[in-house]
Amino acid sequence: MRTTTLCYIERDGAYLMLLRNKKEKDLNKGKWIGVGGKAEKGETPRACVIRETEEETGLVLSDPVLRGVIEFVSDRWEDEHMYLYTADSFTGTVRECDEGELAWIPKEDVPALPTWEGDRIFLKYLLEDRPFFHLELRYGLEDELKGSRLLPNLILASQSPRRYDLLTQIGWMPAVLPSAVEEVMAGETPEEIVKHLSMQKAEDVAAFFSHGEIVIGADTIVVADGKILGKPKSEEEAAQMLRLLSGRTHQVITGVTVIRCADAAEREEKISFASVTDVHVYPLLPEEIRAYVESGEPMDKAGAYAVQGGFAPYVRGIDGEYANVVGLPVSKLYHELRGVAPELFEEGAWKR
Repeated sequence: MRTTTLCYIERDGAYLMLLRNKKEKDLNKGKWIGVGGKAEKGETPRACVIRETEEETGLVLSDPVLRGVIEFVSDRWEDEHMYLYTADSFTGTVRECDEGELAWIPKEDVPALPTWEGDRIFLKYLLEDRPFFHLELRYGLEDELKGSRLLPNLILASQSPRRYDLLTQIGWMPAVLPSAVEEVMAGETPEEIVKHLSMQKAEDVAAFFSHGEIVIGADTIVVADGKILGKPKSEEEAAQMLRLLSGRTHQVITGVTVIRCADAAEREEKISFASVTDVHVYPLLPEEIRAYVESGEPMDKAGAYAVQGGFAPYVRGIDGEYANVVGLPVSKLYHELRGVAPELFEEGAWKR
């Protein structure tokens, strides 16, 4: 899935709009849009929108405001996860853009411009000053808009594709806003430590919201003989971890924090829990460890393995929730959220 950003910069009641008319092979050719572009690997949405805005316009944004997340689902193109911003604080002078012509357009005139049909939907929400929204737009093979719908405001404070996939598998489609907090370990037990880590992530992201949005933060650790195994920093450290797990039973512990952000009528709600799964591993041969490390898969995984990946042949069995080992105990989360977020369980709210 592509990750992109789009920003509508405001000045004196007008938006800075870009008419895409300078490149022949341009999906947006002939359309008026805001400014933005594709996020680079590891780049946060906020950093992306600031970088793209400066590259396209010469303006440096001071405080872009996240207004929504748009899910583009297409029968023709790769699906896209777009972060929508507005900004009215910036420095610099507008310069020529190599992708098209820039112009300040009065906000009331923007809906009449040649734009994508789906763009007119979220532009309407912006002009209505609607709080944060999560919108799905579905396009067909001829780039025609087939449908749209507002989704419940569920935000995953993690960039883990595994956690995102687990939530979509049970029918929940979260907006993804990774936490940028510098994690600090605290607590006397592994369960306390991982709950605290998940709370840091959830609180960091929840600070951006104030209209009843539901934020999920999670963190997973592997514990063997009382030792916490994080993500390996080198291939040798990955091999050491695997040798420690070989032929033994260890624990995978995921901490989860859910925050329902406060709105004008309600106080903030927060729940936090830890889920523990025992994982039994077959003895590993030295050549098996070497080959698995060389595959590269262990390098971004707690405990240096992925139960759903190349490590699967070495797992003798598990006691507890399998999804917890993948990265998120969705079964426990599902039942914990019944009392906190009943709108997630409304029939037809999520299924595509």
